[in-house]
Amino acid sequence: MAFKDLREYIHFLRQKGKIVEIDDEISPDLEIAYISRQATYRRLPTLLFKRVKGYPDWKVITNMFYSINSFYDIFGTDKLDEISKNFIENFMGNIPITLTQKIKSLAEFSKFGKILPKSKKPVFEEKSRANLLSFPALKTWPKDAGKYFTFSIAITKDPESEVTNLSVYRVQIVNEKEAIVHWQVLKRGNIAAHKYKRLGIRKVPIAIVNGVDPAIAFIASSPVPPGLDKYLFAGIVRGEGVEVHELDNGILVPSNAESVIEGYVDLDDMRLEGPFGDHLGYYTPQDYFPTFKLEKVYLRENPIFHATSVGKPPLEDAWIGKAVERLFLPFLRLIVPELVDMNLPEYGLYTGIGIFSIKKMYPGQGKRAMMALWGTGQLSLLKMIIIVDEDVNVHDINQVIYAIASTVDPKRDVLLIDNVITDSLDHTVPNPPLGSKIGIDATRKFKEEVGREWPEEVKDDEEVVKRMNVLLDKIVKAHDLLSK
Repeated sequence: MAFKDLREYIHFLRQKGKIVEIDDEISPDLEIAYISRQATYRRLPTLLFKRVKGYPDWKVITNMFYSINSFYDIFGTDKLDEISKNFIENFMGNIPITLTQKIKSLAEFSKFGKILPKSKKPVFEEKSRANLLSFPALKTWPKDAGKYFTFSIAITKDPESEVTNLSVYRVQIVNEKEAIVHWQVLKRGNIAAHKYKRLGIRKVPIAIVNGVDPAIAFIASSPVPPGLDKYLFAGIVRGEGVEVHELDNGILVPSNAESVIEGYVDLDDMRLEGPFGDHLGYYTPQDYFPTFKLEKVYLRENPIFHATSVGKPPLEDAWIGKAVERLFLPFLRLIVPELVDMNLPEYGLYTGIGIFSIKKMYPGQGKRAMMALWGTGQLSLLKMIIIVDEDVNVHDINQVIYAIASTVDPKRDVLLIDNVITDSLDHTVPNPPLGSKIGIDATRKFKEEVGREWPEEVKDDEEVVKRMNVLLDKIVKAHDLLSK
């Protein structure tokens, strides 16, 4: 199912009893962030703060992605991979990568009509007296540099392909008109900025949007395949196209957004951003990032501000990672056909550890799969990749540990790579964004890999199993009776 906007989703949560509405006056300075983190740790549902100290006209919503179950509600299914599978089967042959590509045969592309973005009059209006300090931005940790937009969506347009990108970057508020946008080297916003630079353009048109339907918010924070317009992909997962409105600076924004800030990123104005308490559970050191300059602000009446607070796992970003894992698995199989399953563990910090199972058919395939995965989108940021055989359940850490212990020779099967791209938020990296990676090939080995035939695994005699299981059932029942 597709929700029209954030308010319709809140109504849905109320009907399901999956939202806690807080009438106490709570401050955006540390208090909302603390309550939100504790709510996620305690598996509480979405929170709606109805009285925000210092911001009487606003409500704040947090913990929207409180567990993997929240995504089942948002997408109307607990089989997220089926959404991508259906898209691949029905659309991949004819997908228009950009919204501006000419459609030569209307009949051939008619099935895209439902999922393409649609122009619609916005529900928000320009507020000439509003500025960046009008928003209930959060200070999430005591030593943060200031207040931040933590789940606002930065929308840019690729100057060459005109593909629209929606991404969630933290934004540090500096004053009424300026903020610092933390987009990392591998992020689409930074890549688009480099293209603008090559064209001699130093001011990147941008919109910072907040308070959209949960599917759009999720897609904005997800590693959508490169070159694919995120509005188009949002239409795919929602089952219907996103309603959009074009701003004066040419950026398309969701028509039903709670707030929109129009402006540009000044590539000649680089400022120190941070520190900021991030998802690794540590403060990210200061670094230089470009400055956003505000031009206009648009708001709905009685606006709702969407925020999150990151820290030690598992918080919302961990559950976003689990949803990404399921939704994008079918796309990864297009690149790594032998891939069976994947696990981005909640405590692996999303870009820290990835476990992948493959159908191994030839020697060296484990390391080949490892390299392919490291060359794919945000998986290139993974610090550690573990490859196991297809019969290993990647979600059972004990099975993974057993695979490592029983198949790995450290010299042969552990791969260390230095001076490669890593997550620049990782404080362990000596020279960010360049660091090292470790790969572990925990698959059973072919003769060519080990120098001899791999030993046969132990297995019970089938006839003995049939006979003894009858006796075993009696033993279990006898034990159950004695235990009562």
